[in-house]
Amino acid sequence: MINWRCTLCGECCKQYVPLIIPEDVARIAESLHRPMSSFITFYFSDDFAAPLDESYQTQLFQTKHGMLVMGLNRVELPNGEAGCIFVKDNVCSIHAIKPLVCRQYPFRPQDSDNPQGPFRLIDDPCFGKHATDEVVEQDPVRRNYLEFHTKQDQFLAQVKAWNDNPASADKEIEDFLTFVGLRWQ
Repeated sequence: MINWRCTLCGECCKQYVPLIIPEDVARIAESLHRPMSSFITFYFSDDFAAPLDESYQTQLFQTKHGMLVMGLNRVELPNGEAGCIFVKDNVCSIHAIKPLVCRQYPFRPQDSDNPQGPFRLIDDPCFGKHATDEVVEQDPVRRNYLEFHTKQDQFLAQVKAWNDNPASADKEIEDFLTFVGLRWQ
C-alpha cells in the first residue's frame, strides 16, 4: 500500500527536467497545435547540475554538435524560479497529455526486476512536500510504468542504432529527429 497525496507544491515541475521520448513530443504538439520547437530543447549532459542518472545516459544521441538529450524547455516562472514550460501556478497545465516519465512520478517498483509486484514511493518524493493521507491505487501506477518503459525501450533502441552509426557524429539534430520519426518545426 502506498500512502501519498500531491499537495500541488510544483517542486517536481521545478526541480526536474523531463527527458522525453518522441511519442510524448508528437502527442503534445498535436494536442496543443504547437510546433515542437515551442516546448522542447536539446541539452548537453553538463547542462544539468548533477550527472545524468545512468538510465538517462542511454538517451544521449550524437550529433556534430556533441552528445545531446531531448527534454522539455525550462522557463523563468513568475516568482523568479525556473521550471518546466508547462507549469502554471504550481500545477501541470498539460496534465492530461503530460510526458509518460512525468506520469510515473513519484512511484517505482519495490523490485526493479518485477514491475508486476508492489510499487513504492521514490526516495524523498516531492522534496518532503507531499501528504500521506490518501491510498494510491497501484494498478494505474503499474500501467503508466509499463507503458513508459515499453515506449522508452523502443526509443532507446533507436538511439542506440543512431549512435552505432559512425556517420551520426557528422549529422544535425534534425537528422536525428527524422530518424526517430519527428520533424523539427
